[in-house]
This record gives sequence, structure tokens and C-alpha cells, in this order.
Amino acid sequence: MKQIFKFLSIFLIISGMYFSNTGCKREGCTDSKATNYDSKAKKDDGSCIYDTVKPITYEDKYIGSEACKSCHTTIYDNFIKSGHPYKLNKVSGSQPVIPYRTQTTPTPAGYSFTDGTITYMIGGYGWKARFIDNKGYIVTQLAGSQYNLVAGTQSVYESAVAPGTKKYDCGECHTTGWKSVADGGSRQDGLEGMEGEFFTGGIHCEACHGKGNKHANTKLAGDITLNKDASLCGQCHTRNSDYSIAAKDGFSQHHEQYDEWLTSPHKTNSIGCNDCHDPHSSVLNDAVAPGEGVKKECTDCHSSTTYNANKHTGNTSIECVTCHMPYAGKSAKSYSKYKADVSSHIAKINTDTVITYFSTDGKLANVDGKGLPLTFVCYQCHKDENGEGGSYSQKTMLQLSTKATGFHQ
Repeated sequence: MKQIFKFLSIFLIISGMYFSNTGCKREGCTDSKATNYDSKAKKDDGSCIYDTVKPITYEDKYIGSEACKSCHTTIYDNFIKSGHPYKLNKVSGSQPVIPYRTQTTPTPAGYSFTDGTITYMIGGYGWKARFIDNKGYIVTQLAGSQYNLVAGTQSVYESAVAPGTKKYDCGECHTTGWKSVADGGSRQDGLEGMEGEFFTGGIHCEACHGKGNKHANTKLAGDITLNKDASLCGQCHTRNSDYSIAAKDGFSQHHEQYDEWLTSPHKTNSIGCNDCHDPHSSVLNDAVAPGEGVKKECTDCHSSTTYNANKHTGNTSIECVTCHMPYAGKSAKSYSKYKADVSSHIAKINTDTVITYFSTDGKLANVDGKGLPLTFVCYQCHKDENGEGGSYSQKTMLQLSTKATGFHQ
């Protein structure tokens, strides 16, 4: 009897333990997506741990215009035929290849593209070419240190500066990814005359649009810079920090387009660079290059009923830009006292007979703010009272003023 009782007691104890354990649910993480998921847990205790998804980051770096080409083929094809990519050209044993330039570019005596004495050619697309020696200095003082493309002549660059002393510090507007030595950059190619480093020579896509690696990966418009304001062009098409128009030898200096535009009626009426130009296409070679460097005609905005384009008699080749954008700026060559080789962007014409266009020291232009004087407008074709100017008839300033006043009315 005692044995039966003992057996029943043990049985009841074991049974109680069994039912007690099966009645209590095991707690733990029950979410299979969690890193600490417990497959045996019956009750979630809020202890689940999850991996934090980190956003994909892309290195902030330059990738080159060739990478842009895969998506922006037409824009690239236009751009690569424009002048921007050829502001600074690396020399690798031969003359750099420049679109629409088939002639040989002569070099200064003692320098050659083939023997390593020239490491870079500055420019060479439109107006002129200069040279950087094998130590990174701009070649100066020597005959032929500048080659004027349109005229096909050699001249001297910086006659008062000794060779091997003029450092190259023009990279901000001649290269892509420029970082000066002063800002922590190294000397490009280890050349002592180079005052900075750059990703590539010339103005390429990323010079205006910023580093492209992130955009190339995400394809998102928000991951690339798109600035259509004229001030972007003004970062390079300018000289003086106060945006006054720099002048020299009786003409505005080159790359003054932004400063001139600031004094024009186009600026007053919010007509910016990109309204008339496609920045990806060539203006200089617009007739043969792909795209439209100049995408607007004057008459697209100025109707013929308001502006009589045919009022000028005696020369049927006269266009709006002949008078309103005369060659009042100089890059490489002047053809007369009144005509050089860079079109003005002032647009406004001052019909006064007495003018104060240049400062007394000749270093600033359009100082009175009245616009282009008739000397630049008319004497590019006509002769002045001393017989200087163009090949057409001689005219006094009074005659010119009388003709020009109210010309379009």
C-alpha cells in the first residue's frame, strides 16, 4: 500500500511539472527578420535587434567628360568641338590636336613639341597659343612665345619677363579641378612652375557642373550642379574683382564678356548668357561645328517693325551685330585703331560726339556707362578725320552722330 502511494505521489509531481512547463510560453524575439530571432520563442518580449540599413554613399570625385558622354551623347559631341576643352593641352610628343586647326603651330626657337621642351600648350583653338616649358613656366620674352592663329603670325609674350620665371597660375579658368598650391594643391606633374594641380586640362563638364561621380551612379538631377545664371560664366569671363571692364592699348581686354554684359541693356532686361548662347557649342566655329553656339537671332526679340534692319545703305552685309557687337576687344591682334578681334557685349551705342569711354590711364573701358562710342561702331568700316579706320568713306564724328541718332526709329 505504501508503495502504491509512493508511486502515485511521484507520478503527480512529474505530471505537475510537465503541465506547468507546457503552460508557460517561452519568451524571446519572434521576428525572423531580426538578427537575434529565436525560433523556439513563443512570446515576443520586445528584444528583437535589427540591422540599420546604411545609405549608399559615393565618393565625391571627378570622373571626366567621357563618362558623361554615355548618357549625354549629343551635348558631348557639341562640347568636344567647342573651345572650352582646349584651354590647356598636354603635349605628348607632338602638337596637340585641336578641332578645325590643321596648320602647324610654330614654337619659339629652342622649343619643340617633340623633344620634351614644351609640356603644355595654352589655348590654340581660337585666337592664340602660348607655351609652358619643361619646368612648368610659361615661355616669355622670346620671339615666337605667342602664336596668333587668325593672323598666322608669331609675337612676343611678356617682353619684360625673363624666361623661366613666369609661373602658371591660370588653372582656375583653364583647367578642371584646379587646386592652387596656396590652397593645399601640389605642383602638377611635379613641375616647379606650376602653381597648382588639376584633374584635367581645359574646361570640361565638371568645371561647370561639379564632380560627377555621384550623379553618374544615381542618375538623379539633384546630384549634379545645374546653374544657368550668367554669374557662372562670369567666374571666368571677367578680370577685375569689381567687374569693371579692363582695358589695354585702346581696347577692352579679352575674356571681359561678363563685365561688358553687366553694363548692357541685356542685363537690365534679364537677358543672360544662356538666352543667346548654348554654352556647350562653339561660337567661333558656329558655321561648321555641331550645335548652335549662337541660338538666338537679334530679330527673335527685336521685331523688324521696331528696329529697321535695312536702314543702313551702301553695304548690304551690315548686320545688327556689326554695329552693336563690334570688335572693340583684343585677344591676339588689332587690325586698326578701331578694330581688334573680340566682339563687345556692351550692345548699347553712345551717339554723342564727345565721349569718355576710357579712363584717363586707359586701363578701364565704358567708364561713363553710356555704351560703345561711334569710333568703334563706325570707324571699323569708315575712315576717321585723319584717314584711320576702315576702307569706306571718311566721316566726321558729327556726321556719324547725326546719322546714328534715332537710327532705328
